[in-house]
Amino acid sequence: MPLLMLAWGALVAFEGALDSFEHQESISREALFPLAEVEGELLELSGLAIHAQPTHGMTLRNYRRKKLVIKSQLVLLLDYFQGQSTELSAVQEIQRQWREIAQLCQQIFDATEAQQEAKLAKAKTQLSQQLQKILNNTQELNYRLIAFQNEANVEHAKAVRAQVRRLVAIISLFALVLAGLFAFSLSRSITVPLRTLAQGVEQLGQGALDHRITLTTQDEFSHLADTFNLMASQLEQSQQDLYRLATLDGLTEVYNRREFNRWLMVEIERSQRNPHPVSLIMVDIDHFKALNDTYGHQAGDLALCEVAQLLQREVRPGDIVCRYGGEEFAVILPKATMTDSQAVAERVRLAIVEQPVILPSLEPIEMTASLGVATYPDHADTKEHLSKQADQALYTAKHLGRNRVQSAQQNDGVASQATI
Repeated sequence: MPLLMLAWGALVAFEGALDSFEHQESISREALFPLAEVEGELLELSGLAIHAQPTHGMTLRNYRRKKLVIKSQLVLLLDYFQGQSTELSAVQEIQRQWREIAQLCQQIFDATEAQQEAKLAKAKTQLSQQLQKILNNTQELNYRLIAFQNEANVEHAKAVRAQVRRLVAIISLFALVLAGLFAFSLSRSITVPLRTLAQGVEQLGQGALDHRITLTTQDEFSHLADTFNLMASQLEQSQQDLYRLATLDGLTEVYNRREFNRWLMVEIERSQRNPHPVSLIMVDIDHFKALNDTYGHQAGDLALCEVAQLLQREVRPGDIVCRYGGEEFAVILPKATMTDSQAVAERVRLAIVEQPVILPSLEPIEMTASLGVATYPDHADTKEHLSKQADQALYTAKHLGRNRVQSAQQNDGVASQATI
């Protein structure tokens, strides 16, 4: 844009210079040229005042032609200088002097042979004097016009120079403003995406793997943002996969033994801060080894998966289902009393009995389970003791015939009777 404006300014300045030349040509054509022609014709008339005979070098016919030329050129000058009092007065004076010269010339051409010598001498003297005066006036007007033309050209050149300077100043200011705006826009187009990318990297470094970058630009930064988002998605998916591998049982998709220990510790500590009970149900599939031996390990895996899904459906919202090991499962019940946990355990036992496992061959396999229940702090004061009490209750349920729910309290009674 500044280059276009500079080109436009150069064109304006060039046009101004051309106007100056055109004005000079106008003065030359309409004033100087006619004035020069009048001066030339007057110089040729000076031959009448020098030679003895008027016909020597100047015939009457030539004189009349020159008279018409001088008259017409003076008329042109009068028309051109209308409104310019000084120049107009000078032309009118030259015109008056020409009338006197024309009369003298006519006397010289009209003189008879008898009168010729006496009249010619006087007329030639007067003619010479008048020609000198009119030539002086003509030359003075010519010099004045040339000086005026030069002054006008100088003034016009100064005006053009001032105009060019103003134009250059405006263009320079505009270029600076435009450069500033462009620099600001360029800075924002770079700094804003860079800041957004930096914030995204910071969020990613802080563990916010679900953070995504959104850029409206269609450039390298947008491509970089897409690459960042792809990397973040892959990292998030990898973290989810690692989390599943670290926390979930690969077969049943419930929490593994490690997560069981962590969740049980968390709930016990929470119960200690805000006194409320925590119950634990241990679930063991009855005769699971016989099921594997009869139908194969694939049937056993299918049975484990079915029991895991059944537990997730039958327990309360917020209860934590874990695979304890082998065919044994554990359910942590936050804020559950012994009565609550016994009701949940009985519901689970009945669901296992009522829902046989359907093999790929469509053959149903009926299953039962034994369940042991213990509650913190009624039956234990630590998580290890709670696990031991629930596991002991499960052992008692197995000992008493399987397919039943046994509580740690009932287990304590049976243990006492056995001891007696």
